[in-house]
Amino acid sequence: MLVDEFFHTTAQAATRLELLEGFRKAMLSLDFDRIHYFGFPNPLTRGPSSDVVVFTMLPEDWFAHYDAEKYEEIDPLAERVVQSRLPFEWEEITAPMELTRRQKQLLGEIRDASLFDGVTVPIHGPFGQVNGVCFMRSTPRGVSPSDLHIGRVLSVQFHQAYTAIEDEGDTVSGSPLTARERDVLLRLVEGLNNTRTAERLGISEHSVKFHVQNVCKKLGVNSRIAAVVKAIRLGLIVP
Repeated sequence: MLVDEFFHTTAQAATRLELLEGFRKAMLSLDFDRIHYFGFPNPLTRGPSSDVVVFTMLPEDWFAHYDAEKYEEIDPLAERVVQSRLPFEWEEITAPMELTRRQKQLLGEIRDASLFDGVTVPIHGPFGQVNGVCFMRSTPRGVSPSDLHIGRVLSVQFHQAYTAIEDEGDTVSGSPLTARERDVLLRLVEGLNNTRTAERLGISEHSVKFHVQNVCKKLGVNSRIAAVVKAIRLGLIVP
């Protein structure tokens, strides 16, 4: 019944905000009250970037701490997303691992932040990009096979609907992308940051930021990852 209801919700949602709210309620019915949705444009060259976060219900101070500790460099869960095409429980995949001191510290701090029963659903795209949907509970109760199965179905349906839904601005407004803007987007697909992009294209960092801002404005999005995903979907760039 829950899956049928959510498929109906995704069919009726007119905006991504409506879709996000429907997904939140669906996961809450499974007692998962924390959701995190992210993407790696090119996991082979991915690096630290807050732009990979599309939507999150995790505490803002947790992200600040995660970035300050540079945990993205050693996070075993992030590596698993790239390697796996099946959903996985955090405890199940980390328990048999030989973890470093810093990795153990990270997992301990995840528990200290009341992020229990963590599950990640990897979603691999046609051009090498990888998205992931994580869901967690603030109170532990264990993850059942039903939780894992239904959570996967809901997450994949949510991702497909999110990337396909035609929000206001889902067509290119104003001028089409310039050759330089497409160049910049393609460097983002490679996982380059602003500095590396500037070096590769022989322009200043300021120019890179300017082009990214213009692209986001034209595509009606507010982050670089969203710009990359939308540009690929609209056929404006081909990785």
